[in-house]
Amino acid sequence: MIEIVPFKPEHMTSIEKADIDAEILAFLGSLDKRAEQYAAEGPATTMLMDGVVLAVGGVIQFWPGVGEAWMMVAPEGRKKGLSLYKYMDQFLQKCFREYSFHRIQASVLVGHQEAHKCIMRLGFIPEGMMIHYGPNKENYVRYVRF
Repeated sequence: MIEIVPFKPEHMTSIEKADIDAEILAFLGSLDKRAEQYAAEGPATTMLMDGVVLAVGGVIQFWPGVGEAWMMVAPEGRKKGLSLYKYMDQFLQKCFREYSFHRIQASVLVGHQEAHKCIMRLGFIPEGMMIHYGPNKENYVRYVRF
């Protein structure tokens, strides 16, 4: 049975580093440090099944009403398809209702087709290209959901 619980830093670090895109891992740097930051900087949640982390995600608040969505999905979570979308959509709706966000944005690496499909399925719309945005000057697409 799938369980939704509040995010804890150890949930992020339990996802195998081998399962994380090398470029994303380079951007994140120390997962321990990043997980602590994410836990402190806005609402976040974890999806578990039988004690195994399927996905973690949240919204980092930039200023009142505006935040940046983040998400990491374990290989086991990728197998859950519709459940994962439902869980993330409900979480985002909660962010708008209970945390008073009026804008949630996300950045996706150009060429990462699976992530582009996922973010659009969650109701985000493309806002524009972010040239040389990545740590190695990669291009990203900025998406937004209102």
